[in-house]
Amino acid sequence: MNILEAYQKKLSISEKVYSKEHGGRAMPQTKKIAVARVLANTSEYLNEAFSNSVGTQLANMKTFKKFCLDLTTVALPNLIANDLVMVWPLKSRTGYIQYLSFTAGSNKGGVNQGDLFNDPFRLGKMDDNRVNYTASLVVDVVTTAGQFTAAWTPVVKGFKTILINPADPTSIVEYQENFIDKYTAAQLATVTYYTYKLIATDGTITYVNVIPGDVAVGTKVAYKYDNVVIPQNDLPIVNAHMEGISLEAKARRIAVYYSQMAQFQAKTEMGIDLGEVLATQACGELSYEIDTEVVDTLVNGARFHEDLVWNKARPVGVSIRDHYAAFAETIALASKHIYDETQKYEANYILASSALKPIFGLMEDWKPVSNAKVNGPYYAGELLGMKVYISPRMGEGEFVVGYNGDDMVTSAAVFAPYMAIIPTQLLGFSDGSMSQGFSTLYDLKLLNPLLIVKGKVINVPEPLVITGDGE
Repeated sequence: MNILEAYQKKLSISEKVYSKEHGGRAMPQTKKIAVARVLANTSEYLNEAFSNSVGTQLANMKTFKKFCLDLTTVALPNLIANDLVMVWPLKSRTGYIQYLSFTAGSNKGGVNQGDLFNDPFRLGKMDDNRVNYTASLVVDVVTTAGQFTAAWTPVVKGFKTILINPADPTSIVEYQENFIDKYTAAQLATVTYYTYKLIATDGTITYVNVIPGDVAVGTKVAYKYDNVVIPQNDLPIVNAHMEGISLEAKARRIAVYYSQMAQFQAKTEMGIDLGEVLATQACGELSYEIDTEVVDTLVNGARFHEDLVWNKARPVGVSIRDHYAAFAETIALASKHIYDETQKYEANYILASSALKPIFGLMEDWKPVSNAKVNGPYYAGELLGMKVYISPRMGEGEFVVGYNGDDMVTSAAVFAPYMAIIPTQLLGFSDGSMSQGFSTLYDLKLLNPLLIVKGKVINVPEPLVITGDGE
């Protein structure tokens, strides 16, 4: 039996809690696995603890274990950390996230051995060099003045080789093969493999035969090699590397302390169980601090872009609704930054300060959560297909746009719970004092800052401009 089957009943409760706190959305499969793993860790921990506690009654042990597992079932899905970062439950106090990274195994043109092609976080840059990595076209750089040897052979005869002047590297001409009429028979007789275009800094183009003395350091030489004939001297290679990120769970701990008489008074006069109220407060404090740490990690790790500064002040003659609608362009631009950096992801969540909530409310695409639980950081709704979370930790007008995947590796950060919030048994002392402790173990680490960008909403009124003679 796997852990999902073993904790099916408790996971059904977790799903209900998650759906209630997230506007009716279903709990993703990866989140279910995370909760189940932490439940298994908690169960193993309690079994070991009770096996060494000879003075505890069996009935009390079962009741307490059920209480601890129920606490995990409810507390873990409540965290907004589940939606903002990757959740990677640890099987032991330390852990290791493993993933494959694919890189170039050959030096070919401007692609160097070890250059990134793909990993879970991003695609390597697809530039002019990489697009020709598996093709017959090669662009090499001259490293020794007056000398150039084609690294990839055999070179296709008669193909025009283009030289790009290093003093003007932006003037890249189109690759053309049909230019044989540019040369006389005498000139062609001196060309063993290729000829090239020399582009001067003033833009003039000269067709020149390949003479070693004409080749300067830094010059880019484009040519073709025959990648069909066999045997091949070499083939472009893709390598796979096993990469890893180490994790180590760290503790958060808190205790409640109250008197037996205060408990009696609260029960008699207010109808509440003081112990349960304090336990709820302790768990809430731990959860609030964890969510705040997640928010801080994302805000501090996000890259700020100047073009993501948007002025809330409404221009004269523009309605407030029309002006606020323009903020959608800024959000879309933030998502573009993420795609440009990773080439494989676009934003799917927004983390914002409460100052942005009124702006969202007047945007056409805003879909608020009905009866949202406003308690610290919370899920507020959706905008442009992105989930929106409001956090009191954010600075005035500050927002972060990011991507968090449903698998186990694509996120800006990792939240790695080992032990959910576990209480000690309630202890009563002879002086009437009551005490109970609560602990949790987890790690939180930034993984890929390319998946988060940061912007800000300002409120600077535009100066009033008076035209005409002023009369």
